Amino acid sequence: MKNRLSVILLLILTLTACIPTNKNPENGANPPPDKSPTNPIKTQPFGTQDTSPAAQPTNMGDSLEVSWVKSFTGPDYGAFFDLIRAEDDNLIVVGATNHRHMPPYSGDSLILKLSPAGEIIWEKTWGGEGYEQAWEISPAEDGGYLIFGETDSYGAGDRDFFLLKTDQEGIQESFRTYGGSLREWPFGMLSLSNGDLLLYGLTELDDGTGRNEYAVRVGNSGDVIWEHIGEGLGEELVLDALEIRENEIILVVSADEDAKLVTLDKDGHLLRENLFEIPGWQYFSTIAPIDGGDLILAGFWMKDGPPRQADTWLMRCTSDAKVIWEKTLGDPKNDDYAQSLIRLADGNFLIGGLGEGMPLTLVDEHGGILWQQSLLGSGVYLADALLEQEAGFLAAGFVQLINGQSYDAILVQMNLEEKLGE
Repeated sequence: MKNRLSVILLLILTLTACIPTNKNPENGANPPPDKSPTNPIKTQPFGTQDTSPAAQPTNMGDSLEVSWVKSFTGPDYGAFFDLIRAEDDNLIVVGATNHRHMPPYSGDSLILKLSPAGEIIWEKTWGGEGYEQAWEISPAEDGGYLIFGETDSYGAGDRDFFLLKTDQEGIQESFRTYGGSLREWPFGMLSLSNGDLLLYGLTELDDGTGRNEYAVRVGNSGDVIWEHIGEGLGEELVLDALEIRENEIILVVSADEDAKLVTLDKDGHLLRENLFEIPGWQYFSTIAPIDGGDLILAGFWMKDGPPRQADTWLMRCTSDAKVIWEKTLGDPKNDDYAQSLIRLADGNFLIGGLGEGMPLTLVDEHGGILWQQSLLGSGVYLADALLEQEAGFLAAGFVQLINGQSYDAILVQMNLEEKLGE
């Protein structure tokens, strides 16, 4: 899964637990009024009740082995947002030279090829006079790479999506931009079964009344096949996407203070919307399939009233959004947000978080917590991309140096067998 970085998460996290004051992903303005999207199917989850046949949590403590940590420091390295394994078994990571959530914005997209031990083989940057960040990478059919991100140096105006095509050495072959005269904000890219790509995030309405969910399906050449723009009246952002049966596409949407699943057919036509409304503020950041057609979703939930504590929110549902079970989990002393999610070869699910020490959680398909661990001691870390390996897994992300202003990219290798005590 790609799972990609949610900008709004980064705004509300401080070095310890914090109280969010707004949900604007950039400029700190108050969010639009809370208004539900047009004619949603409202699905009421079970609140915070754990209805799953879950195993008792097991904290493996010091049995978790961190094999090595590579920190990429200085002004040329701000964050890693995605990583893949190259055909030669080396690694390709993408991110940003500078990752900021407040003006002045500057920096370029960052592309690195690393050895399995995290040593730099080559590195490239891409961008113009403005602000660029690379959010996701996918292999291209010819052995090169497709890189998706945000740009305000190019495009129709303000910030736009970009799709960059490079060769195997990270050298630009072509690029396209997508979006209108106002702001588009990218969140991720999904490779579809026929080779097309789905690019998603949000778009600002021309009349300035809101920010709506936005998805663009493009072909191998980058040409637009169709666009989907939501009809909500508030703040809507597509945070993840998944292709399911009969080429249907599920969009995972944050809709003001609630979570929403939007299902499109292969031509971009709306099939259904399912809005999950419970007290507090919640949304899903990431989605993964389970055998049999069910879905696992992970994100965050924060209840109304003190203490304003954010916890990881986990749910299993059917492909048409019927809730099977849902639960919250996390460190009682710090905010926790699920940001990445992958299914491991043994059928369990690894959740990467944003929080104190880079939290990771392993759960089974019933929501049973097999272990929970913060990996790296004090400080706010993000595991934004996870990759399973033969003897463990890799986590790519960043460490926060100054809240909202300064970050260093980081890559962590862990021994999963040691973690499980095998």
